[in-house]
Amino acid sequence: IFARFPFRCMSEGSNCFALIRSFRHRMRVFYRRYVLRFTAFILVFVVCFSAISASDETRLLEGYVFDHKTQRTIDNVDIILDDDAVGTTTDDRGRFVLRLSQGVYRLSFFRVGYGLVSREIRVSDEKVPILYVEMIAREIVADTIEVVAQSAETRFEELYEATGVLSGDELQKKYSLTLAETMKNEIGVAIRSMGPAPARPVIRGLSGDRVQINIDGMETRDLSATSADHAVTLEPFNSERLEIIRGPRILLHTASAIGGVINVVKQKIPEYHPQRVSGSVGAYGETVNRGYLSAAGITVPVGPLALYAETTYRNTRDVQTPIGRLVNTPIDTRTHTLGLSYPTDRGYIGASFDQFDTQYGIPGGFIGGHPNGVDLDIDRRVFDGRAAFHFDRQVLSSVEMDFTRTFYHHFEYESSGSIGSEFLFHDYRGDLKLLMNTQGQTRNTVLSLGFGHHNLKLGGFVFTPPTREQCASLGLYHEFIYRDIEFQAAARYTYADFDPRPTTRSLAALRVGRTFHAWSAAISPLVNITDQLTGGFNFSRSQREPTIEELYNDGPHLAAYTFELGNIDLEAETSLGFEVFFHYLQPGFDFVLSGYWNEFDTYIAPRNTGEINFAQLLPIYAADGVAARFLGLEMYLGWRLNTRLNLELNGSYVRGENRDEHLPLPEMPPLKFVGSATYQHPYLTVGGTAELVAGQERVDIFEEPTDGYAVFGVYAQRDMNTNHTRHSIIISVDNLLDTEYRNHLSRIRSVMPETGRSVKVHYKMFFF
Repeated sequence: IFARFPFRCMSEGSNCFALIRSFRHRMRVFYRRYVLRFTAFILVFVVCFSAISASDETRLLEGYVFDHKTQRTIDNVDIILDDDAVGTTTDDRGRFVLRLSQGVYRLSFFRVGYGLVSREIRVSDEKVPILYVEMIAREIVADTIEVVAQSAETRFEELYEATGVLSGDELQKKYSLTLAETMKNEIGVAIRSMGPAPARPVIRGLSGDRVQINIDGMETRDLSATSADHAVTLEPFNSERLEIIRGPRILLHTASAIGGVINVVKQKIPEYHPQRVSGSVGAYGETVNRGYLSAAGITVPVGPLALYAETTYRNTRDVQTPIGRLVNTPIDTRTHTLGLSYPTDRGYIGASFDQFDTQYGIPGGFIGGHPNGVDLDIDRRVFDGRAAFHFDRQVLSSVEMDFTRTFYHHFEYESSGSIGSEFLFHDYRGDLKLLMNTQGQTRNTVLSLGFGHHNLKLGGFVFTPPTREQCASLGLYHEFIYRDIEFQAAARYTYADFDPRPTTRSLAALRVGRTFHAWSAAISPLVNITDQLTGGFNFSRSQREPTIEELYNDGPHLAAYTFELGNIDLEAETSLGFEVFFHYLQPGFDFVLSGYWNEFDTYIAPRNTGEINFAQLLPIYAADGVAARFLGLEMYLGWRLNTRLNLELNGSYVRGENRDEHLPLPEMPPLKFVGSATYQHPYLTVGGTAELVAGQERVDIFEEPTDGYAVFGVYAQRDMNTNHTRHSIIISVDNLLDTEYRNHLSRIRSVMPETGRSVKVHYKMFFF
C-alpha cells in the first residue's frame, strides 16, 4: 500500500512524499531499537550457552574426506555419530571437526553419488590423530539436474567447481558488503560501481543484462543492469552457494547473458522434508564504514510441511578512504523471506515471499555525478511459486515449474528532498522444464518453456514512456557422451515485444513498438587427453534483444547525472564466441587455462557523445550499436602442499575493441592476479591474500586511464563444534597497508579511491 501510494499522488505535491518518508523513517527506528536489540540478545545468549556446553573435558577430532579415485576433497558430506541425529558436515575443503568425550564411536559418512562409509574411532586421554576417509563414487539415477551438479561425476562438473563455485567456509571468508564485493576475486570477475551500494559484477568485461543474477535458478528482477547507480536487490549473507554458470548451460536460463549467469542458492522453498529444526544465526561488522549486519535463518518441519524463514538487517555509514571520507554513502537495508513447501517422495510444491527494502546514498560533487549527491529508496517484493514432480516413465523423468511475480518501486531524491526520478514495475515470469530419463550415452536432456510480462512506469523528471514488454522462450539442453568425449549442447529461441504507451511527457512515445526474434545456440565438447589432463572448446552464437532503456530512454537520469537517449532503430545484439580450455587435475594439484574470443556485429552500449543538454546542463549519453571484439585469457592454479598448507592463484585479462572506430571499448577491466595462502590447524585457520592489478591505459575518447596497484589482506578463522551446533568466527583485515588505489570500473574514481584499511568480524552459528 505504502509503496504504491506515492506513485498515485505524484501530482499532489511534496507533502504526500514527506508523509511517506516520515513513516518509513519511523519503521527504521523501530527496527533498530527493538529488532536488532532482540537479535543481539539471542546471539550473546547462544554464544555464552555454547561456550559453557563446550567447556567439558572433551577431545577434538579433525578429519578430511577424499574421493578415492581423484583424491580431491569432498564437501557437504554428512557425518552421523552412532546412528544418531548428532553429527556435522564437511566444509568446502573436505574438512570436519567434532568435539567428543572419551569413548568409542562409530562415524557414518553420507554423500549423494558416493557409497556409505563407516569408521570406528576411540577417543582417550591421548591426542586424537587426524582421520582420513576415502569415499568411492557410485553410479546413481539422477532425476533432476541438481543431483548431477552437486556431485562432480563428469569432467565438466570438475571444471565448473574449480573455477565457478563459492560455498562453505570459502564463501564465509570472502563475504563482503555486496554480491559483487563477495565475488570480486573470482576468475574473470570485476566490479562496476558508483559508491559501495550499487556495485554489480562484471564478467569478462561484459556488464548489464549480459550478466544475469538468479536466486535458486530464477532471475532477480530489478534495475541494477540498467544503470551504475542502481543496486542489486539481494542479500548474500545466508546463501548456501554462489555459482557462475558458463557455456551451453547458460541457455537453460537465458539467451542474453553472454557473460554468464550468477546463481545464488538459498533453498528458500525447501525441496525435501527436514528431519529436525535447523538454521543459522550470524553477525557481521567492518570498521571502514562502521557497518554491521545481523541475520537469522531457520528451517522447521511442520507436520508434512517444511517451513523456511530468514531475516537480515544491514546498516553502514559513510565509507572511509585513505584520503578521507566519501560523503553520502550510507546504506540501510532490511530483508525478510518466508517459504513453505509440501515435499513428498514424488516431488514437492511450495511458495515463498521476499521483501527487500533499502535506502542508500550516491556521492556527488564530481564530474559525471550530481552536485550534491542523491538518495535512493528501493522497495522490492517477490512472490515465488515452485513445484517438481518425478515420474517412473521411460521418456519423461520429471517436470519442474516456476512462477515469479515481482513488484519493484524505486525513488531517487535530491538533497532538498524532492523526487527527481521514480521507477515502478510489475513483472511476471514463468518457467516449465521437462527432464528426460538418462538413456544410453545421454546424461541429461531438458526442454524448457518460458514466458514473461513486464510493465514499467516512470515518474519525476524521467521522460521515458511507460512501456509494456512481453516475451516467450523455447530452449533445449542436452548432455551426451560419444566415444569417450563428453558433449554439452543447447539452443534457445526468444520472442520479445515492446509496446510504449502514449504520453505527453516523452517524444519517444510517438515512435512505434518493436518486436524481436532472437536465436542462440552453443556446443561444447570435452575430451580426456590423459588421465589427468582434459581439453575442450565452446562455440556459441548468441542474440540479445535491446532493453526498454536502450530503445526508449529520453531524458535526464538524476543519480547517474546524465541525459540518456535511447535508439529505437537498434537491432538485436548478435555475437559469435569461441573458447578453448584445458584442465589438469591430480591429487593436490589443480590447473585450469582458458582463452576466449567474442565477436559482436552490434554491441549495444551508452556512449558519451561529448554534447551537453543545455536545459539541464547534463552530458548526453546515447545508446548505439557498434562492431566489437573481446579477447581474453584466464587461469587458475590450486596447489595443496600438504594437508595443512594450500596455495591458490588466478589471473584474468580481457581486451575490448570498437572495430568501427578502431578504439578501445570503455570500462574494460585491466589485467588482474589474485593469490592466496591458507594454513589449516585443528584449532585455527590463517591465511593471506594479494590482489595485483595492472594499470589500464587502453581507454575510450572520454575515459581517463588508471594506475596499477597491489592490495593485501590477512584473515584468521576459528571453528567450534558442539553436539548440535557449529560456530565459525572469521577476523580479517582488508587493504592491510591502507593503499590508495582506484577501480577502473568505478564512476567516482576521479575524486575518490577505493576503501581504506578495514577490520572485519564475521560470526555464524549453525544449529541442527
